[in-house]
Amino acid sequence: MTPELLQKRLSANLKKARKTLSLSQEKLAEEAQISVQMMNDIEGCRRWPSEKTLSKLANALQTDVYTLFLPEDSAEQVSQLQKQTIADDLQTIFAQVVEQYLADKK
Repeated sequence: MTPELLQKRLSANLKKARKTLSLSQEKLAEEAQISVQMMNDIEGCRRWPSEKTLSKLANALQTDVYTLFLPEDSAEQVSQLQKQTIADDLQTIFAQVVEQYLADKK
């Protein structure tokens, strides 16, 4: 899975979870203690959230971070091994995103 597809999945899952709880972007941003602009950028696939921000968003949405990266409607079907595989994949992709970000800054 490419970082772009993972980012789109994150965006879609954030929107779905937010709407399920009847939260606006503004209210979710407030509850997660992030800026509304950051929330808008994350949902709009213009910005990757940090691990800390992901944790804040998951807590505000009353879910686990890994569920924000799962294919639609599969959160209940994930085994512990799948959770670890997802976590490992995320770690690899985040490392790639950081590496690309730093390379772009040069």
